[in-house]
Amino acid sequence: MKNFLRSLRYLRPYRTRLTVAIVCVVLIAVLWGGGLGMILPGAKVLISPEGLHGWAWISIVEDKLGGSIVQRTVPAGTRVEGRPVVIVLDVVDAPDGSPVAKAGVKRGEWILGFAGPDAPAEEEQILRGDALARRLADQPGREPLALYVHDPHAENGGVRRVTIRPGRVGYASRLLGRIARSLPEPKTYAERFPLLVYLLVIALILTYLRDLLRFAQEYLVETAILRGIMDLRCENYSLVLRLPTTYFSEKGVSDTMSRFVQDTSELARGQVTLFGKTMVEPAKAAGAITMAFIFSWKLTLLAMVAGPPAFFLIRRFGKRMKKASRRALEGWAGMLAVLEETLNGIRVVKAYTMEGTERRRFFRTNRALIKQQRRMARINAATAPTVEALGITAAMGAAALAGYWVFNYQMKADDFLAMMACLAAMFDPVRKLAKVVTHFQRAEAAAARVFELRDQQTEKHLPNAPALPRHRRSVELRNVSFRYPGAASDALKNITLHVEAGKTVAIVGPNGCGKTTLVSLLPRLIDPTAGQVLIDGQDVQNVSLRSLRAQIGLVTQDTVLFHATIAENISYGLRRARREDVLSAAKKAFVDEFVRDLPDGYDTMVGEHGATLSGGQKQRISIARAILRNPAILIFDEATSQVDSKSEQRIHQAMEEFIRGRTTLMIAHRFQTVLEADLIAVMADGAILDTGRHDELLGRCELYSHLYHTQFGSAGGAP
Repeated sequence: MKNFLRSLRYLRPYRTRLTVAIVCVVLIAVLWGGGLGMILPGAKVLISPEGLHGWAWISIVEDKLGGSIVQRTVPAGTRVEGRPVVIVLDVVDAPDGSPVAKAGVKRGEWILGFAGPDAPAEEEQILRGDALARRLADQPGREPLALYVHDPHAENGGVRRVTIRPGRVGYASRLLGRIARSLPEPKTYAERFPLLVYLLVIALILTYLRDLLRFAQEYLVETAILRGIMDLRCENYSLVLRLPTTYFSEKGVSDTMSRFVQDTSELARGQVTLFGKTMVEPAKAAGAITMAFIFSWKLTLLAMVAGPPAFFLIRRFGKRMKKASRRALEGWAGMLAVLEETLNGIRVVKAYTMEGTERRRFFRTNRALIKQQRRMARINAATAPTVEALGITAAMGAAALAGYWVFNYQMKADDFLAMMACLAAMFDPVRKLAKVVTHFQRAEAAAARVFELRDQQTEKHLPNAPALPRHRRSVELRNVSFRYPGAASDALKNITLHVEAGKTVAIVGPNGCGKTTLVSLLPRLIDPTAGQVLIDGQDVQNVSLRSLRAQIGLVTQDTVLFHATIAENISYGLRRARREDVLSAAKKAFVDEFVRDLPDGYDTMVGEHGATLSGGQKQRISIARAILRNPAILIFDEATSQVDSKSEQRIHQAMEEFIRGRTTLMIAHRFQTVLEADLIAVMADGAILDTGRHDELLGRCELYSHLYHTQFGSAGGAP
């Protein structure tokens, strides 16, 4: 769970909300226990002969005598020493050392009356059990009392007088007595109904308060977690922007997107579970257990024997859930990759009638995802019933023992009902908590993927690195080699190239020879695994990355436009570009030719990836972006490959003026571009075979001669 715990630090700024939510949880537990506490009074009002008031008096008497007392109605016609007896106080338990046991009273004897220890016979009070309980409860202090006791099981058993020193009355009994004295005591069974309504109103108020607190708790928790996840996403987004481009070539863009969307959502659900059910349900269970212990600690412990085996099973389920969840998240990333590829290439899919193939490919990834989700559903579905079965088994054992006690007069029937209600209330939160562990394991799997991204090595930044002055002298690659992560061989092998400032270098070679990798070294889109890249004699790894890239203009063959206006795409990379400078760059790149016909002009929004523009239009905008940047170094990856022939010549004219005085590296496939270069570098298999001018290379470099006659010559413009 280490990754899940790491995610909690993002909630630290919102700890005030969470603290208030925890206070709400504590109050919910108190109100839950209070609601359960209303069960027994309700049972006393509805079921027991003594009623709520009789229960209060008996509770005080039990504390004073230290034994268990039951108010019992005896068979009609029962007489003791000639006196009729209707209701007695039956001693069902007299523990050793208790005041009642010290006085010699045994289990099963009846208490019929009381008097002061020195009272004469005429002051003896033989009372009905209900009245006797009230009088005994009202006796102040701990002064000795004389009790009149009768053993109904003894032959010729009479009434004997014993002296007892009462014990201390507990706080709960005193509180119950105060409540009883504040309420009118019903004279008949029918008069108990208003008291029942009163108890129901109290229970309803407690429920409303608990629900209000639950609303506050859930709202505070979820808003805090949403903010924390937002901070995590923003932090990860900032990190992703600093990752080397090799990460995306290795892992893929779709996998990274899935970590932002599906994985963080799963992590948020785990955090909500932690501060929701994981706090509320245990608190409710604690309230129920407390009330159950009050009724009978023995039965409660018996019911809790299901805990260890349930813990073992939940742990096993959790481990399986974590494994399945990680595979499901990877499945999400795979499905997203297929979806992204298909939708981005929808024109090619349709043109080559590959709808069926793509549909089958999507179905395969979808089925793989469903397989893991079914496994997760199976584990999730099995957890709660398994734990519930264990809990019910233990509860039934406790119920059987409680029933034995009831039928043997060792437990009151209404206490039995209240105890069963508490056990049910205790196991309900436990049943809900059974799925919490599996939720945590799903969140842990998601957190592992999120922090796997978070822990990636970013582009190397030297702290307080000096800014690179504007390039004026030279660009040099000195014994440079580069290998992509996981590759078996180097993509670049011991490259050495020196370019004077203001010169243009055309890089030619067959596809896959490393041309794009080579020019990517200058702006540090990748860093060499060996050798140095020097600008004006300074290693680019020892200067500020921002100052390095600020003076490099890049135009790639795969034009990148953003969902923004045409003007915003041209000024991309400049914070406060002037409108007149944007228009000037657009005119030089012949963007103005097609923009003037658009209804909103330069404020026209382009679609996602520039979908509303043609390939040539997109490339002209990209060239205008480079012109506006006014860089000292230019990198062109066949910048006019998608420009129509009508505007290609004019763009070349504009570029001829623009590159004057700037160091330019061009990956070229057209003869005109190669012919105008100051230096031509011929590459093959990641190495530079030769450098020179066109005429020199044509005579001495076999590969260049082959390229000239096959690629450049067929491209047009060759003499």
